[in-house]
Amino acid sequence: MMHDCILEIFWPKKKIAEFLVGAGCPKAYLPSLLESSRHEVVVHAFSRLGARDDRGYSVFQTLLDRLVNWSYFDPYWFKTMGKLDETSARQKLHDLKESVANRNAATTQQRSRAMASRKSVDKSASLKNLKKAFVEIYGEGMTAQARGHLFEKFLKLIFDVNEIPMGEPFRIVGEQIDGSFKFEGENYIVEAKWQDPVSSTSQLYTFAHKVDGKMHGRGVFISVNAFSNEAIEAIVRGKHIQTILVDGEDLSFILEGQVSLTELIDYKVRAAQTRGDVYVCAVRRESKI
Repeated sequence: MMHDCILEIFWPKKKIAEFLVGAGCPKAYLPSLLESSRHEVVVHAFSRLGARDDRGYSVFQTLLDRLVNWSYFDPYWFKTMGKLDETSARQKLHDLKESVANRNAATTQQRSRAMASRKSVDKSASLKNLKKAFVEIYGEGMTAQARGHLFEKFLKLIFDVNEIPMGEPFRIVGEQIDGSFKFEGENYIVEAKWQDPVSSTSQLYTFAHKVDGKMHGRGVFISVNAFSNEAIEAIVRGKHIQTILVDGEDLSFILEGQVSLTELIDYKVRAAQTRGDVYVCAVRRESKI
């Protein structure tokens, strides 16, 4: 198709040769202009380019880019001499441009399908790894401290899978903060509790105080077990809400692929901002209180 377009917009063989060389075709690839027809000049050059190890990709791409954007039709050859037909030339160029657009669309669609397939495989593998990491926390003969460390590592893996960078644990003036992360431009600090009974008011209140002591602080308190109504009331009653709560049920929904961590945090933050509800289920879209 490129071959036809070139012959439709150039009449002199010299102009054809200049167009080819200008796009990167070596002069050595051109036949003798005196002994060859217009058609043979293009065919010979294309044949030599196609025989290269790179199949002439860069040259053909340059030629293609120039042709699909071509807009000059030399009046001398099109009108004065009548050797070329502008209507025909424009149609050929239009057909080429449309063909390229269709090819690009098909390629994009194919890549999108391949990417979606890879993401599906990656997600499945990631969930499998998460479940494995979670099961390891229940291993026999471990101390509560060892189990707690495994739980922290499990949570970091969840954040990594969802491409939410989570910082390492750090200590500030005697406060042990289990981690931190940035989500949609906001910084959060995290505290995680493993195998505690229903989280006590004092634990949650202490964490909420840590959050409140940070500039524009936000916090996520994670517990395998549930939260008592008294604990929740202690952090919301008469206060500016800065902490959201995640429990074992939320984690199970993530492990089963029913919701991503990103979706879960987004829903919980919006529920806190719009309804003042810090303890909601992102799957059932209802309060847990």
